[in-house]
Amino acid sequence: MPTVNLELQMKFLTELNEALTDALDRYADEGADKLAELNYMKQEVARARLVIAERMDHDDDDKKSDRRSRRVAAGFQEAAFS
Repeated sequence: MPTVNLELQMKFLTELNEALTDALDRYADEGADKLAELNYMKQEVARARLVIAERMDHDDDDKKSDRRSRRVAAGFQEAAFS
């Protein structure tokens, strides 16, 4: 399974959010339809950022759990007798 660089995705979404904010400022005098579309896109970017942040937190928790499991398992290793 290929790994996904969540930090890179978060960086992209942050830049996209900034671009949408700039577009909303630039097109403030445009029609309501264009502004509504830009606002919708901005909401979707915010939702995607939350999903990515949750995945990043979950991955961090998994890594901590793996390290903890290895430490506990090391304490219970059996000695080999010949």
